[in-house]
Parts: sequence; structure tokens; C-alpha cells
Amino acid sequence: MFVVLVGIAPSADVSAEILFHDDFERLEIDLGTWAPQVSWSIEDNDTRHDVLGRRVLDVWGGGAGLSLTDLPEEFDYYADFNAKNGGSLGFVFHAQDNDNFYMHEISNLGSKHAPQYIEWHRKDGGAWDFEVSRFADEKKRKQNIWYRVKFEVRENSKFKVYLGKVGAKWNNLVFIGEWTDAEKKFENGKTGFYTRGGNRGAAAHYAQFDNIFVTTPGFNIFPVEPKGKLAIAWGNLKIQ
Repeated sequence: MFVVLVGIAPSADVSAEILFHDDFERLEIDLGTWAPQVSWSIEDNDTRHDVLGRRVLDVWGGGAGLSLTDLPEEFDYYADFNAKNGGSLGFVFHAQDNDNFYMHEISNLGSKHAPQYIEWHRKDGGAWDFEVSRFADEKKRKQNIWYRVKFEVRENSKFKVYLGKVGAKWNNLVFIGEWTDAEKKFENGKTGFYTRGGNRGAAAHYAQFDNIFVTTPGFNIFPVEPKGKLAIAWGNLKIQ
């Protein structure tokens, strides 16, 4: 795990702990950060969203790819994402390995799997268990559009999720659901991504991701200002 102390706006705390970050601006996946699936690749950003930078992560169907870093029990998680070609996508938390983790799937309009729902998954010893819930605000989210998500991951396996447009600040992200694992199966572990269906190809289901930030709970990351190597940090993503 790496910790970065970041200079921020005067009205905020004097420092903050960033637990994990990747903006996928390298030419290749950082194998010092991820244990990816073979279907993962870094691709050029083909949209006009400045906040996405030059490159994004493509993830095709075929299970979970995981971080090498174990995260603590509690944190805030931010990511930008785009479900493509009827696909749905999942965010992995507290992974012990490829057979034991939480995976929470956001299914937009056009998905082949419960569109306009969140599917809360637990994979335990390779066996899946899940619950589904509609988006709490009942707003329809479309395929092939970039969104920003925030997960609040808290003790006793509690999860809340918020959603908004790509580039949205925290106070413009809308609450869309919450779930608690009654079995409290996994207390900490790795993060990652999960997608369903198909091999790479024009008709395959897949997803794209960018701007992964994991911070200590409650830290407002948006006032962060770029400094030197921290030009990769959120404050340099042109979201003002």
C-alpha cells in the first residue's frame, strides 16, 4: 500500500491519505499495481471528456482482475466507467483471491443483466450469491456513456453507492443504493473489476474504466491540487 500526502485547498484538512490510485495513462497496464485478466488492455480515449486523459482501461468478459494492494476495511472509492455493447460491469472489493470477493454490478439501460439495477454479489469459495435492487432514484442510465461512481465501503461489510456524470464532484453524485452482507464474510482485501460475456470483437460486451481513487473515509478529494508527480491526481483532471 502507498500513502501520498497531498496539498489541498486551505479550507480543507492539511493532508489526506490516498490509499490507491491509477489513471491508466501508461502505455501498458502497470503489473506492479494489477494482476489483470488477459483481456485487459490500455486503449486511447476516443471521447471528448478531458477528465479521462489520453488513455483508459478496456476490460472484456472473463472474470475478475485484481489489484496487488490489499485495502483496509473502510475506504471511499471513486472511478469513471462506461458500459459498452450491452455489457454490465462490476466493481470488486475485499478480494481474497479470484474465488472469494464482493462484486457489485451496475447494469445500465441496454444491459443483458437486470438493466437499471445494482446486483450485489458475494463470491465465496467460487460459489455466487447475490441480491438485486433498483437504482434508488429510479433514473435511467444509458449504455456507451461515461459515468462517475463512488462507493462508501464501511465496517461490517456495509456498502453505499453514488452515481453521476463523468467529471461530477462529490456533492453532485446521487445516492442509488446500499447493501450489507449479513454474513460479514470479507473484512478487507484487494479491489478490481469484473465484466461478463464474450471475447474481444465488435459485438462483444465490455467496459472501460479510468481515474481510480481510493481514499480514507470522508476525505473530499476534489480540492486536491497538482504538484509535481501529483499531476496525475484528481485536481489535474480538469473537473472544475
